[in-house]
Amino acid sequence: MSGPRPTVSWNIVGGCNYRCTYCVQKHMPGIGGPTDAQLEAALATLTALPGSWEFKISGGEPFLLKRLPEVARRLAEAGHKVSLLTNLSAPLRVLATFIEAAGEQLRTFSCSLHREEVEEAEFLEKARAVKELLARWPRATFVVNGVVVPGQVREVAASRERFERAGIKFYPQLMRVDGKPAEYGWVERWRIDRAFGDMVSPSRMNRGYALKGRLCHAGSKYFIIHPKGDAFSCYPGKRFGDGHLGNVFDGTLKLWDAPRPCHYEVCPCTVPQNRGIIEGFGGGAGEDAVGF
Repeated sequence: MSGPRPTVSWNIVGGCNYRCTYCVQKHMPGIGGPTDAQLEAALATLTALPGSWEFKISGGEPFLLKRLPEVARRLAEAGHKVSLLTNLSAPLRVLATFIEAAGEQLRTFSCSLHREEVEEAEFLEKARAVKELLARWPRATFVVNGVVVPGQVREVAASRERFERAGIKFYPQLMRVDGKPAEYGWVERWRIDRAFGDMVSPSRMNRGYALKGRLCHAGSKYFIIHPKGDAFSCYPGKRFGDGHLGNVFDGTLKLWDAPRPCHYEVCPCTVPQNRGIIEGFGGGAGEDAVGF
């Protein structure tokens, strides 16, 4: 197994133009994007990180930040990789500008289908257009994800079939409540296993894994950034308040110098799982999944 791939999950804005009932962010009222001065300070800190890091930019909805293509360009010019999670609501010309700004450093372009806010047929048409824009950059991966809301398992399974017929990778996400999978009845658990039972690794479906005690590079080779600029070792580190690493707006970011054993009951985020941050974790069917 290869070593950890340094990665940052940057929630660059807290606001969103959607109001999905199942949103784990709860729209973070009052938290917009950084000011120009804050963004300049953050970029000065982040572009100077040693080596090549992957920046997985999300929100809220990251395209609410008008300077997002510039952020992608400056990270790419500093030798870092750029990935994105968006609800795909931005105009196609804006999406194209971002893709060109990231260029050959673009890695994962992930977009979320939210049926409460957009018609699937319209979303699929736009997704096809984005896939064509990405064809110029062979290292870029395009994926559509959808939350498996309790009561909507069959609908999400049908979406998977439609997007995969269009040649687009589809990633089902179990709904989370306080970092753990939501409660699904036994019929829905059966339907999930029937529809997505072949998706046994974190790169294909999020399930939440019990990794307590495993050596983890979160805090040294992985960290998250809150819209207010605070950095944390990981999402449980933020939730429980013991993973604070400083702030990228005021220049106090300080990473840990070595991996540490995980002391959380569940790891809900697939980003560190898929990038070798947790030592000895392959994410296969033999791992202990939480909730199923």
